Amino acid sequence: MKKYSKILLFVITLLLLGMSCERRYRFEDGKISGVNTIENLDKAASFSFAIMSDNKGESPSSRDEFLNMVKWILESGDEFVIGVGDHVKKGWSNSFLGFLKENKWWHDNFYPNVADGENEFYGESQGDWGAGAPIFDEVDLSKRPNVKIRGNKCEYYAIIPVKGYTIHLIQLHYSDMPREDSIAFSEDSKKYLIDVLKSIDKGPKDIIIASAHSRTGFWIEKLSDEQRKAVMDKCDLVLSATTHFFERKVIPEYEDSGPLFINTGSITYPSSYCPYGYVEVHVLKNPFSLVVQYINAKREEREMQHSEYAFIKVIGGKILTTDFREVRPEEDMDQVVGSLPKDYSKDEMDEIVRDLYIKASNAEGAYVRAGEGLKKGDVTYRELWDIFPYNNEIYSLSLTSDEVQRIFGDKVPLKGGKEIKLAINNYYGDYIIKELKLPPERFIKTGRKEIPMLIEWIKEQ
Repeated sequence: MKKYSKILLFVITLLLLGMSCERRYRFEDGKISGVNTIENLDKAASFSFAIMSDNKGESPSSRDEFLNMVKWILESGDEFVIGVGDHVKKGWSNSFLGFLKENKWWHDNFYPNVADGENEFYGESQGDWGAGAPIFDEVDLSKRPNVKIRGNKCEYYAIIPVKGYTIHLIQLHYSDMPREDSIAFSEDSKKYLIDVLKSIDKGPKDIIIASAHSRTGFWIEKLSDEQRKAVMDKCDLVLSATTHFFERKVIPEYEDSGPLFINTGSITYPSSYCPYGYVEVHVLKNPFSLVVQYINAKREEREMQHSEYAFIKVIGGKILTTDFREVRPEEDMDQVVGSLPKDYSKDEMDEIVRDLYIKASNAEGAYVRAGEGLKKGDVTYRELWDIFPYNNEIYSLSLTSDEVQRIFGDKVPLKGGKEIKLAINNYYGDYIIKELKLPPERFIKTGRKEIPMLIEWIKEQ
């Protein structure tokens, strides 16, 4: 008996020592104590998961950024991946669907969202509400015991258990189209969200995530005051997409309390100066918190991020700003690239960028518009991205008048010729090449990109 009592006492002592030695991480000066690299963070976290959106059918076989993401998700041991929509694109190759079938881990652990890209691909148009539901069949979502899909077949509630924690994921349908928000993001969807939130008896190891693609970038603005309060009181992380630009939204009157609201950017088609990337979330046990970072998939290695792309959400507490590393010169969007002697209106910039396109490609015409005008004085990188949010490459296409009419209608004027060399960006160019089945001798990829050309022009003024 004494022998067993000694053993029991020894076991209890070990348990108490383990509890007392459990590390509590401190957040100071935008850093996590003892965590200097992302590998340190992998080890410090109880577990991690990933979030991605707007890949438009691209996969590891078609894009290096996607390949890096898949490799890093595997290396870091992420438990699952949340998708926030536009995972397919009508008329494109959509190798992503083959990837989901071939890669068992992704097939079993990817939680997609139905958005406008899915509606258009599986249905008649982006505004074909709910038609994108077959994306769920690509991963056999209905067969997962932890997922309950609604009767409308395009929204669901998933309960994901991981290492003693429970992640509650609510996926809502809010497509870019139609433009009437009352249709695109219905009251029925909002009621479903609130009903699910109310049904969750949130415990000390629960994480609640609500997700919708949205039309303008953040869907919280479309909720009533009562609905918004329910989200602010219950959720920990709220996801939106569609703009292809990673950013955090601060909710007035809440500031750094309530859930962390982020737009998830894009892994293959980012907008403005946003990197090609995905979101990785590390869950710390003590204090219970989410370390949320937008990982640049263009880099050679996964790394900690600077303050524009990293936040800490303490569960039940504040949202903290971080500064895990210094901003590199090429990441500093507020650096001055040149100076202008006068203001340039948007109409004036339309003509200037048109001329830049033509000079870069030796074309006769150009299909391009500037996003903004420019003010007199110093010009920053950030302002250039407002003009060219995708920094596209310039193509030159040789098109017949019939082809121009078919693609552009009256948007591209013809000057009597039977053929025109048209300068256009690679996004539209790739579509036209495929749509018209243009042979290689009828298009040129110049290798020139929009932002560098604009910088050259500013320095000449």
